[in-house]
Amino acid sequence: MYKKYFQLFFIFLLVLFSDYSILNFFELKELNSLDIFVVNLFLFFLTLLFFLFYQWLLKRKSKSPFTYLSLSFFKMVLSLIFLFPIYSNISGNAIIYIFHFFALYFAYLFIEIFLLIRDGK
Repeated sequence: MYKKYFQLFFIFLLVLFSDYSILNFFELKELNSLDIFVVNLFLFFLTLLFFLFYQWLLKRKSKSPFTYLSLSFFKMVLSLIFLFPIYSNISGNAIIYIFHFFALYFAYLFIEIFLLIRDGK
C-alpha cells in the first residue's frame, strides 16, 4: 500500500520537473515558478486524498463503480473552487493558467486511472 504512495510521490516530482522544464523551454512568462509549484502541489494532494478515500471506501466493502465517479466529481468541484479566484477576473494570464491547470489535471487523472487499473490486477 505504501509503495503506491511512494510511486505517486515520485510521479509528482517527475511531473513537476517536466512541467517546469517544458514551460522554461517555451519561455512562457505568464506562468512563474510559484504558479507551477502551487498547481502541481494542489493536484498531488487531490490525487493523494482520492487514493486515501478510495482505499477507505474499499475497506468498507463499497465496490460500486459510482465510488470512483463520486470521488472524481468531488475532485472536479474542489478544482473549480481552487480556480475560482483566477477565472473570476479573466485576463490573458488567467486563460493560460487555466489551460495549464487542466492539462495537469488530466495528466494526474491519467496517472490515477493507470495506478488503479494496475492495482486492481
